[in-house]
Amino acid sequence: MKNFKYLFLLFGLLAFTACEDYFGENSNVDPDNPTVVTPNVILPQVQARLVYTYGGDFTRYVGLNTQTIDGISRQFAVLGQYGIQGSDVDTPWANMYSGTMQSNRRLATIAQDGGFNHYEGISVALESYAILVVTDMWGDVPYSDAFKFDEVGVYSPQFDSQESIYTAIFANLDRARALLASDDGGNAPGGDDLIYGGDASKWIQFCNVLEARARLHLSKVNGSSAYSGALAALAGGFGSSSDNAGFPFGTPATENAPWFQYIEQRDDCETGATYVGILESLNDPRTATYGQPQTNDHPIYTKDQTVNLLSFTEQEFIKAEAMLMTGDSDGAYAAYLSGIQSSMVEALVPDEYDVYVAQSNVGVGAANLTLEDVMTQKYIALNTDPEVFADWRRTNLPALTPVTGTQIPRRLPYAQTEQFSNSNTPDAASVSIFDRVWWDQ
Repeated sequence: MKNFKYLFLLFGLLAFTACEDYFGENSNVDPDNPTVVTPNVILPQVQARLVYTYGGDFTRYVGLNTQTIDGISRQFAVLGQYGIQGSDVDTPWANMYSGTMQSNRRLATIAQDGGFNHYEGISVALESYAILVVTDMWGDVPYSDAFKFDEVGVYSPQFDSQESIYTAIFANLDRARALLASDDGGNAPGGDDLIYGGDASKWIQFCNVLEARARLHLSKVNGSSAYSGALAALAGGFGSSSDNAGFPFGTPATENAPWFQYIEQRDDCETGATYVGILESLNDPRTATYGQPQTNDHPIYTKDQTVNLLSFTEQEFIKAEAMLMTGDSDGAYAAYLSGIQSSMVEALVPDEYDVYVAQSNVGVGAANLTLEDVMTQKYIALNTDPEVFADWRRTNLPALTPVTGTQIPRRLPYAQTEQFSNSNTPDAASVSIFDRVWWDQ
């Protein structure tokens, strides 16, 4: 986590280099403070911003929709009643575009110019992850035209269709794998890669599991081919939870994990009553950890929590669903049990697995396994992971009752800052939070 000390340096360097067009290339250059940013400085900043936003703002905003959390006071009491507005999501929108993906494009450019294939491959993999999250939250979003500030200055990027973005994601993942499978170009990532320590083989696994997640999202539009595509990708997936794409936060105040900071500073959310009710209905031992009230001594939301972008647990439930839907009930059941067991370890109750799956409503047997079984256990296991929102929209499982009105939101509103600054942004009156994104047919 000592790499965090470079983050503010990075922002300063980027601002400094942006002045060259106005003052001349060699004006005001301090020889003790280089103007060239290297990949090892940018990479940890990109990873930190991405994980913090994914494991922070997104878990809360869509967690209200999946009822893994409840809004109990102040802003989140309103959001919990589906009162979310564009201004509420200005921060995650900016964090994903300017904070994560724009910086990541700078990383990719430097890596490509230097022939640093592994840095570039990691950058492409991270962009694929980031834009997948963004399009799943908002639907059609700027992508192909989104990072051209150096070319055209202030402009209004076009919004790409979600379908075209998914096509680009799969192409990106192919490219990332090819880069990661090649030589490192003489400059390999190391400790600056806070997720995998520069291990290219693990990043290839990451690309494969990410592809499986994305393929699964298309189950409504692609049917059985979505499931077969996910399984094909998982042939090169994670071998165990040791392969998780986890980002470890730290105990110093400036390095704390997003949920710990939020509980300490705001605390206007609470563990969802619906979520806890499902745990209790299954006599689930994870009630003792995942089901606990959100306090500063929460067993999961610690200062130094490791937040996963992708996990072996999620992979096993992807596999269970895909196998079940393609007729392999034995394989599906084995993956289902594997996902539960992996989740028990993550939830700090590994010794409770045998007793738990001995219950007839959990250890149902291969012949009786249903999609509801798989999705309920995945819902529990992923806890506040935003991926639960994609699962619920795809399967309508678990069955949820709207907190108010007759509908549960199925997307986020476009950021108010984007509506004000980009004339191509869909009008708020024409796209509501209850409208479906392309793959949510």
